[in-house]
Amino acid sequence: MDAGAALPAWAVILAWVLALAVLAATTRGLGLARYRDDMEARRVLLAATLAIMAIRWFNTAALEGVVLHFLGATVATLLFGGRIACWMLALASLAGVLLGAAWQGWAGDFLVAGALPVAVTLLVEFAAMRWVPANVFTYVMANAFGAAALAMAASSLAKAAVMAAIGGPAAAYLAATPLLMFGEAFLSGGIMVLVVVYRPQWCVSFDDRVYLGRGRSM
Repeated sequence: MDAGAALPAWAVILAWVLALAVLAATTRGLGLARYRDDMEARRVLLAATLAIMAIRWFNTAALEGVVLHFLGATVATLLFGGRIACWMLALASLAGVLLGAAWQGWAGDFLVAGALPVAVTLLVEFAAMRWVPANVFTYVMANAFGAAALAMAASSLAKAAVMAAIGGPAAAYLAATPLLMFGEAFLSGGIMVLVVVYRPQWCVSFDDRVYLGRGRSM
């Protein structure tokens, strides 16, 4: 296998089309009015965006052509919603390009390390709201820990599938998936525990009336 295997030109073009389409779709109803009027919310958004971009400094360099790192997609989605999270992850992918830690260029990186994990997080959030009792414990375990683990699994397995198709190091991604899932879940879950306990107003997906109301079943 070629550790530096690259997507064919048609796939790169398709990735750019899909990535730009995702960002265009998220532009509608982006909901930035809150951040224009609330300085604290604006500072939190900026700090979170910079932190997710900085994660790319910790990309693995153990194998040439293998890009492994934490995502932060679940935290971004829970704190700010899926639309803003997509733009945050697009900036993180740009940071990855500048740091030499982007998977198959900006578009491919954004699709598998940004849009896909954001979508998985939203699906888990929807499923939890429908089928899991609404309380703070289940919010953290399902929406944060569980969603982060599944989001990382989806991202890593997508990379493995593409690498297998083009003769790249698919085995490296498969082997790293369980460890990355645990790390991403622990990181995201820990952050969200602190947020919902000390600063629940920062989190658009956490409603006190839903998760902390009287008589909530555990």
